Amino acid sequence: MMDYLIKDATLVDGSGDPAFRADIAVSGDRISMVKACSGASARTVIEAAGKIVCPGFIDMHSHSDVLFSNGDLISHKVFQGVTTEIIGQDGISAAPLTSESIDFMAEIIEPLGGKVEGGWQPWDMDGFLCAIARRKADLNVMTLTGHCNLRMAAMGHTMAAASDQDLKLMGSLLAKSFEQGSAGLSLGLIYPPSSYSNVDELIHLGKTVKQYDGIMVSHIRNEMDKVLDALEEMIAIGEESGCKIHISHLKCMGKSNWGKMPQILARIDKALNQGVAISFDQYPYDASSTSLSLLLPGWAMEGGWQGFKKTAGDPAHKSNILSQIQQTIHQRGGAGAITIASVQSDNAPNLTGRTILELSRSRGISEAETVFDILYQEQLRVIAIYHAMDETDVECAMTHPLHTVGSDGVLGDFPHPRAYGTFPRILQHYCGERRLFPLEKAIRKMTSTPAKVMGIKDRGCIKEGQYADLLIFEKDKFIGNATYNEPKQFASGLEWVFLNGKPLIENGVRQKSFPGYVLKKESLIINQ
Repeated sequence: MMDYLIKDATLVDGSGDPAFRADIAVSGDRISMVKACSGASARTVIEAAGKIVCPGFIDMHSHSDVLFSNGDLISHKVFQGVTTEIIGQDGISAAPLTSESIDFMAEIIEPLGGKVEGGWQPWDMDGFLCAIARRKADLNVMTLTGHCNLRMAAMGHTMAAASDQDLKLMGSLLAKSFEQGSAGLSLGLIYPPSSYSNVDELIHLGKTVKQYDGIMVSHIRNEMDKVLDALEEMIAIGEESGCKIHISHLKCMGKSNWGKMPQILARIDKALNQGVAISFDQYPYDASSTSLSLLLPGWAMEGGWQGFKKTAGDPAHKSNILSQIQQTIHQRGGAGAITIASVQSDNAPNLTGRTILELSRSRGISEAETVFDILYQEQLRVIAIYHAMDETDVECAMTHPLHTVGSDGVLGDFPHPRAYGTFPRILQHYCGERRLFPLEKAIRKMTSTPAKVMGIKDRGCIKEGQYADLLIFEKDKFIGNATYNEPKQFASGLEWVFLNGKPLIENGVRQKSFPGYVLKKESLIINQ
């Protein structure tokens, strides 16, 4: 007997093909039938006439790395229909950690993901993935290996070119991570210490990525005035190393760069036609969110918080830092366009939800001094929202066939609404209201396309034998409720969410179940 029979559904199967009516049967963790199932029996029958059934969504850019904390850290994704997350983004992952890197990495990870219950451990990738499996995850998880982790383990938080010995150690750690299930290497080329690398280092690591048939996922080095140069760097790495390239949260930041998206997409198309395997993801908003420390010059953060504390204590250095902060504030839309989203101390009520302009005026000091003081007070652990993008560029990228969806969401006291609303916003606003693409294409961007990019097998499409990651909803009732003013609002309208054949949402009610799987990349070595 089947476990579930979903009857008379409008099936959007993830392929991009037109929807059709069918019954879907679930047995164990798999889809057992996709056809008319009259006369079939099941333990639970779901009448789905007039309702959409589609695959669960794959979040191409997630920061849910800390899966060991107390509290509910995942319902905001479940209510959006996310069933699989790709973690270890922006050059930062929870593994591998070594005794040399663990403190530095905790300093970087905790503002994004929170603290680990029981403390951080010097685990390799296998140790980390086994810990997730033991805990029982709410969602399917696939992880990348962070470039910062490799650099920190090999050479510390140092602004220097990697030596041959450093490269050998980084390559060895990366290879071991692949053999233990990592899906690729992530770069955070705008964040120290990943930003301290040169192209030769990245090509060297790219060859290891290629050897294991992985993917290099990059927050590119510049998303403002030099965005095209930053894209060229990644294309060159793909050409020289032969590895697959994926660009995270593709965007054009700052008014002087608005309108560049057609050039960017044309260059991506050209690279693709020349044999570079390249793809990208994007979140459906015209504001970004990242560390407030991004306003600092990279050299000022060498050595992490302790290095910044020492550098900032020198009056000559501080003057230079303040000058560069002010310049970057302007490039990122001005002080009125930058809002504090989260801090790690008890100062949240005084800071979060307020702009740098507001805080500057209330303190009676300059905008740059305000940023400096907050970063110093919070030991660099501050997340901010930056309103510095153009909606036309957002829509231009979204209509490209390579486009996939990543939330890039970070929780906190006043988070960016993308953490709670990314996936329904694609369907509700861009598919429904803006009519940029039909429903079938919208769902493909969030299901089969990311599965193909990441090499995820047996997911992303509704077919017999595939894992039963399924959503059931009425098209006009699945909506995102998060806004910039009220960001911590769950999406609504999903009637059922199945993960590996078990309900995470049943008749609209969130279930307390942990059916997630750790999705490991097969350790296949090629081109030796």
